[in-house]
Amino acid sequence: MIPGVLVPCATCGEPSELPRCPKHLRATARDTRREAERSTLYDAAWRRLSRRARQRQPFCTDCGATSRLTTDHLPEAHHARASGRSVTLRMVEVVCAPCNARRGPAHPGSDRYEAWLAGRT
Repeated sequence: MIPGVLVPCATCGEPSELPRCPKHLRATARDTRREAERSTLYDAAWRRLSRRARQRQPFCTDCGATSRLTTDHLPEAHHARASGRSVTLRMVEVVCAPCNARRGPAHPGSDRYEAWLAGRT
């Protein structure tokens, strides 16, 4: 691609700087999933809680790293949210981005969530 050079949209043929025009540009599954998660779980309250957790513990729970810190919400956080309860600090853990990715998702339907549910009974 050359900036400023228009090419036909692969779907409709309309001129566009990208392979597809804005009307036909598809979001990736990951982008769609993240947007849905942001609109449900990651609201302003979540961001405040995340910031507070990282201020209280400036290192990764799993490996001790001090950079690229994120807040991993445990399966209990999703359960609380689905039940109309607030997510609290005890429902999150501070971990670096690589460790958070290694842990995997904790939302309902994920292996991690199902294992947590099975352990509750």
